[in-house]
Amino acid sequence: MPTVTLNTNHFSLDVGGFAGFFGGEEAVSAMETVHLYRARRWTGWFNSPGSYSVGKHYGQLANSRLWDGMFPGPNSDPTTYIGLDGKSGPLYVASQSGTFLMQTGHLAYLLMQRCKDQRAVTVEGRRTRPNKITILEMQDIEFSTDPVPSLTIRARDGFHKHVAFLPIATSIATCVLCAWDNDWYCFSLILLGILVNGISCFVIGSASIVLQSVAPSKNAPPGDGMLMDGNHVVVMRGKEKNVIAITQGKFQLEYKPWVRMRIRKERRNRGIVGDGIRNVHHWLGRQDAEGGSGVQNDEDAEINNEYGAIGLCSLLLVVQFLTQLLLIPQGTLFGQVMFLTSFAASWAYNLFLSSMDKEYLQEDLLIQTLGLSEDHMKTYKLGTRTTAAVFACLALQPDCESGEWGKRGFKPQEILRQFIPNDTEVWAVWRNQVLEQMKSSKLVLQSLDLEACGDRIAAFDDAEKKLLSDLLLDAQTAYRQHLILQARRRSVISTSSSVKEEA
Repeated sequence: MPTVTLNTNHFSLDVGGFAGFFGGEEAVSAMETVHLYRARRWTGWFNSPGSYSVGKHYGQLANSRLWDGMFPGPNSDPTTYIGLDGKSGPLYVASQSGTFLMQTGHLAYLLMQRCKDQRAVTVEGRRTRPNKITILEMQDIEFSTDPVPSLTIRARDGFHKHVAFLPIATSIATCVLCAWDNDWYCFSLILLGILVNGISCFVIGSASIVLQSVAPSKNAPPGDGMLMDGNHVVVMRGKEKNVIAITQGKFQLEYKPWVRMRIRKERRNRGIVGDGIRNVHHWLGRQDAEGGSGVQNDEDAEINNEYGAIGLCSLLLVVQFLTQLLLIPQGTLFGQVMFLTSFAASWAYNLFLSSMDKEYLQEDLLIQTLGLSEDHMKTYKLGTRTTAAVFACLALQPDCESGEWGKRGFKPQEILRQFIPNDTEVWAVWRNQVLEQMKSSKLVLQSLDLEACGDRIAAFDDAEKKLLSDLLLDAQTAYRQHLILQARRRSVISTSSSVKEEA
């Protein structure tokens, strides 16, 4: 019987063809977590697959003629490109300042998504179309004010650094085994992958996440208001500077100068006419410097962040792919298996990172930065839109007599209209009754009774009276829940003040 032998002397795994493409999407997605975890930029020292995809993707951040030629694509801001900005937030209506924003930004979007996912307390009452109301007590944020209000965010801790031990150890072990087997080709390629991926992870992840806000007026009223997204409403109460950080603030990636490579670029004017205009502007600027007259245009120059360090890292990643493509077939079978082993461990780690919900991680960073806890965020599920409207209006009511509402800019009927713009006679009577009850200092809900409407409902038929009765019952439900919240808040305040006195 003939024997079958396997001759591996000339057998070679052709892994170079997919060395830079395999796991590319996972590698790009994993790199997007580099700013969201503390010390994540230090855990990239492994031979990662997908170097070509990562290089082409992040090379578009580099902004110059050289880098645009090598990595064509939009020169987006890194914050937007990596996904820390760019989402549109919900409608915002202020209850006292008069601010009305049809669309807010990324931070308001994140806050709304977190409140939607929060467990809600169900309020008993009539049920038609449930609405969720989140009452948010904004905490005081200590912004630095140079040059704009900003706050550096401390990234969250995570167990990713323990998981990263697997690909790092595997890459180093396979590299050593290739040297032990005298396969210097695969040894060099694995070592090259470790160095290039580690350097790229360090450079791209070297930015700090900063919450940038807008400076409010010193005499601005309280920033109380609400974010409205369909059946989900977030009522925010607090100082204007804290609320405006949500409605108009944004995340910003702040890279070091050695990464940005900031240069000053003059605006180009083409043609003879352009040259003549530029010469005239230069002469006028010199006259202004010498004699105090003339015009000097600051718009003739602009600041351009080149991000050359990121461009260099992207170039290294592409060079790594080309080198692996050419030299892997020169290695031994054992070395190629070791190379694939390092790839497999790194791909598993990238898959682990890419499976994380990056939007949820951003929500966590925002909530942590705002100093919010479950005690400051309470969500209630109300059975009808009318109940939600009254409940939100009561939550936004300022702590003053009704006679001072006009000075404060508080208009409860306008808040109710934001929920229910209906302008029929039934709704007009209902809004008037709710307003009367809000102005009343009595805890008895006499104004929210059908008999309290008097002659205004004399012309109503039975169907209209039944509808008005249901709407008033909804308002009573909202009022009772509001009174419960007020009692809890007073007890919490008294408890905290007594603790402070004992201390």
